[in-house]
Amino acid sequence: MSVYAKAVIVVGILFGIHFGIAQFLDANFNMSNFLVSYVSQAVLTALVLLALLQIDKKAKEQLGYAFLGLTSAKVILSYVIVTQFLFQGTVIAKELKINFFIAFLIFLCLDAYFVIRLLNKKR
Repeated sequence: MSVYAKAVIVVGILFGIHFGIAQFLDANFNMSNFLVSYVSQAVLTALVLLALLQIDKKAKEQLGYAFLGLTSAKVILSYVIVTQFLFQGTVIAKELKINFFIAFLIFLCLDAYFVIRLLNKKR
Protein backbone atom coordinates (compact mmCIF):
# COMPACT_ATOMS: atom_id res chain seq x y z
CA MET A 1 0.00 0.00 0.00
CA SER A 2 1.37 3.41 -0.97
CA VAL A 3 2.03 6.20 1.49
CA TYR A 4 -0.72 8.23 -0.16
CA ALA A 5 -3.32 5.52 0.39
CA LYS A 6 -2.24 5.22 4.02
CA ALA A 7 -2.57 8.99 4.42
CA VAL A 8 -6.10 8.91 2.99
CA ILE A 9 -7.03 6.12 5.41
CA VAL A 10 -5.60 8.02 8.40
CA VAL A 11 -7.40 11.22 7.38
CA GLY A 12 -10.62 9.24 6.92
CA ILE A 13 -10.31 7.78 10.42
CA LEU A 14 -9.55 11.19 11.94
CA PHE A 15 -12.48 12.69 10.01
CA GLY A 16 -14.81 10.00 11.39
CA ILE A 17 -13.64 10.53 14.95
CA HIS A 18 -13.87 14.31 14.67
CA PHE A 19 -17.30 14.08 13.00
CA GLY A 20 -18.64 11.83 15.73
CA ILE A 21 -17.35 14.01 18.54
CA ALA A 22 -18.54 17.25 16.91
CA GLN A 23 -21.99 15.84 16.24
CA PHE A 24 -22.28 14.51 19.79
CA LEU A 25 -21.14 17.74 21.48
CA ASP A 26 -22.93 20.31 19.32
CA ALA A 27 -26.73 20.33 19.34
CA ASN A 28 -26.78 22.71 16.32
CA PHE A 29 -24.25 20.74 14.26
CA ASN A 30 -23.97 22.12 10.72
CA MET A 31 -22.75 19.35 8.44
CA SER A 32 -22.23 21.56 5.37
CA ASN A 33 -19.81 23.86 7.21
CA PHE A 34 -18.01 20.83 8.61
CA LEU A 35 -17.62 19.32 5.14
CA VAL A 36 -16.47 22.65 3.64
CA SER A 37 -13.73 22.74 6.27
CA TYR A 38 -12.44 19.29 5.38
CA VAL A 39 -12.91 19.45 1.61
CA SER A 40 -11.23 22.84 1.31
CA GLN A 41 -8.25 21.67 3.36
CA ALA A 42 -8.02 18.42 1.39
CA VAL A 43 -7.97 20.30 -1.92
CA LEU A 44 -5.36 22.77 -0.68
CA THR A 45 -3.19 19.91 0.66
CA ALA A 46 -3.45 18.06 -2.65
CA LEU A 47 -2.35 21.20 -4.52
CA VAL A 48 0.55 21.76 -2.14
CA LEU A 49 1.63 18.13 -2.50
CA LEU A 50 1.49 18.25 -6.30
CA ALA A 51 3.54 21.45 -6.31
CA LEU A 52 6.08 19.96 -3.91
CA LEU A 53 6.45 16.85 -6.08
CA GLN A 54 7.15 19.03 -9.12
CA ILE A 55 9.63 21.16 -7.21
CA ASP A 56 11.34 18.01 -5.91
CA LYS A 57 11.90 16.88 -9.51
CA LYS A 58 13.24 20.20 -10.76
CA ALA A 59 14.92 21.98 -7.83
CA LYS A 60 15.44 19.68 -4.87
CA GLU A 61 17.52 22.20 -2.96
CA GLN A 62 14.59 24.66 -2.91
CA LEU A 63 12.07 22.21 -1.43
CA GLY A 64 12.17 23.61 2.11
CA TYR A 65 11.68 27.17 0.94
CA ALA A 66 8.88 26.08 -1.36
CA PHE A 67 7.18 24.32 1.54
CA LEU A 68 7.32 27.49 3.63
CA GLY A 69 5.92 29.58 0.79
CA LEU A 70 3.20 27.10 -0.11
CA THR A 71 2.20 26.71 3.53
CA SER A 72 1.95 30.48 3.87
CA ALA A 73 -0.22 30.61 0.76
CA LYS A 74 -2.36 27.82 2.20
CA VAL A 75 -2.89 29.80 5.40
CA ILE A 76 -3.95 32.85 3.38
CA LEU A 77 -6.33 30.81 1.22
CA SER A 78 -7.73 29.13 4.32
CA TYR A 79 -8.44 32.55 5.79
CA VAL A 80 -10.25 33.56 2.58
CA ILE A 81 -12.30 30.35 2.64
CA VAL A 82 -13.17 30.88 6.28
CA THR A 83 -14.24 34.49 5.89
CA GLN A 84 -16.11 34.02 2.62
CA PHE A 85 -17.90 30.72 3.16
CA LEU A 86 -17.93 29.68 6.80
CA PHE A 87 -17.98 32.77 8.99
CA GLN A 88 -20.71 34.75 7.22
CA GLY A 89 -23.10 35.15 10.15
CA THR A 90 -22.94 37.95 12.67
CA VAL A 91 -22.57 35.49 15.53
CA ILE A 92 -19.92 32.86 14.84
CA ALA A 93 -20.25 29.68 16.85
CA LYS A 94 -17.19 28.67 18.83
CA GLU A 95 -17.66 25.08 17.64
CA LEU A 96 -17.39 26.16 14.00
CA LYS A 97 -14.05 27.84 14.66
CA ILE A 98 -12.76 24.81 16.56
CA ASN A 99 -13.88 22.37 13.84
CA PHE A 100 -12.15 24.38 11.13
CA PHE A 101 -8.98 24.72 13.20
CA ILE A 102 -8.87 20.95 13.83
CA ALA A 103 -9.29 20.21 10.11
CA PHE A 104 -6.58 22.76 9.32
CA LEU A 105 -4.16 21.18 11.80
CA ILE A 106 -4.79 17.64 10.51
CA PHE A 107 -3.95 18.65 6.95
CA LEU A 108 -1.03 20.85 8.02
CA CYS A 109 0.48 17.82 9.77
CA LEU A 110 -0.08 15.82 6.60
CA ASP A 111 1.74 18.49 4.56
CA ALA A 112 4.66 18.42 6.98
CA TYR A 113 4.78 14.61 6.87
CA PHE A 114 4.98 14.57 3.08
CA VAL A 115 7.68 17.22 2.90
CA ILE A 116 9.72 15.33 5.50
CA ARG A 117 9.44 12.20 3.38
CA LEU A 118 10.52 14.14 0.30
CA LEU A 119 13.47 15.70 2.09
CA ASN A 120 14.58 12.31 3.41
CA LYS A 121 13.98 10.63 0.02
CA LYS A 122 11.65 7.98 1.45
CA ARG A 123 9.03 7.44 -1.20
